[in-house]
Amino acid sequence: MKELLDQFTAYDLWANTRYVQRLLQVPDEWLDRDAGGSFPTMRATLLHIRDAENTWWGRITGHATTWPASSDRSIASLLPINERFRDMVLALDEHRMQVLATYRDLKGNAHDQAVWQMVLHCLNHSTQHRGQLISQMRFLGVDAIPANDLVVFQRSLTAR
Repeated sequence: MKELLDQFTAYDLWANTRYVQRLLQVPDEWLDRDAGGSFPTMRATLLHIRDAENTWWGRITGHATTWPASSDRSIASLLPINERFRDMVLALDEHRMQVLATYRDLKGNAHDQAVWQMVLHCLNHSTQHRGQLISQMRFLGVDAIPANDLVVFQRSLTAR
């Protein structure tokens, strides 16, 4: 499980970085155009990924966090939080992944969950919203959408 979650966490950072780098090249006002989806704009979608990864990091580490994670509205503000999440996962050992963590959701409900499940949920959540981001980019006419399939990432590991 450790190797799988380490790789999926590295993939998460790789994919988020590709989208941030691409979207930093479009006019800033495009990031705030309504494009449908769970979050109406590309900026809102990326900042939601940022805020969720920050929240799950706090739940796993026991650190207090805020929602939103920052008042910074730059899409690049996702990457340091994403890197911190990746570093946390890389530091986990098999035993720590099995530990039940107690936390409260955003509505205040208490939950106990294995750390590995929390990590996997967070990574899957980000993947879901990156899929929505692709639809938003296409809707707005953004070209050169980066490939973000897990297999593309895995192939890049063996190409080095």
